Amino acid sequence: MHPHQLHATRAAWSLTHARRRLNDAVAQEAAERRAEARVVAAASSLQAWRPIPGPSGRGGHGDPAGRAVVDTLEPDVRDGRLARFAATTTQTLAWLADALRLPATSDPIHALGDAVPALRPTTCRELTLWLDEADTRIRDRLHLDPDGTDLPGRRCPRCARRQLTAHTTGPRSTWTVTCAPTCLCIGDDCPCGMDIRALDVPHVWGPDHQLTTTLPTAA
Repeated sequence: MHPHQLHATRAAWSLTHARRRLNDAVAQEAAERRAEARVVAAASSLQAWRPIPGPSGRGGHGDPAGRAVVDTLEPDVRDGRLARFAATTTQTLAWLADALRLPATSDPIHALGDAVPALRPTTCRELTLWLDEADTRIRDRLHLDPDGTDLPGRRCPRCARRQLTAHTTGPRSTWTVTCAPTCLCIGDDCPCGMDIRALDVPHVWGPDHQLTTTLPTAA
């Protein structure tokens, strides 16, 4: 694949992983908001069921019906900040998929990732910018590290620096290795070893390159 396509694939899998973490955070946020709402609703209900003096009082402390209502309270809870943030991210991805005339799927990131091999390199370049921006926003919001694992001791064929990163979030057929964003290909005469040398593209090596095929497989 063209380097722009490799970068778009990397970005799609990184964003997929970040959105999974975001979904977990949204679920936790919803549970916490619901638990808080239950406490508030229960307190309000108990206030309404104050004990009435005399043996005929109903709804008092010992009223089993009152306790049952408290135990089954399911108040409506509005979406929290993370839920709204997740919804906005999904809307952006759906807009991208629609702009590219991709088939509708349950999650637009799947359609975007699957479409990359058939997209023009210039389109993939723009798509990568959108996906990386969404990925960065999620990771900043959740205080997550950037995607990828440093490769200590491995040197870039172009700049000879030890600043390579392995991206292995997706299936092995999608794995890539990148250098620093400032390490750019100089075209046909570049010693980078990329299958397709493209001027001014940040270096990225695909799953069939020696840098990537020698990566260890997770247990």
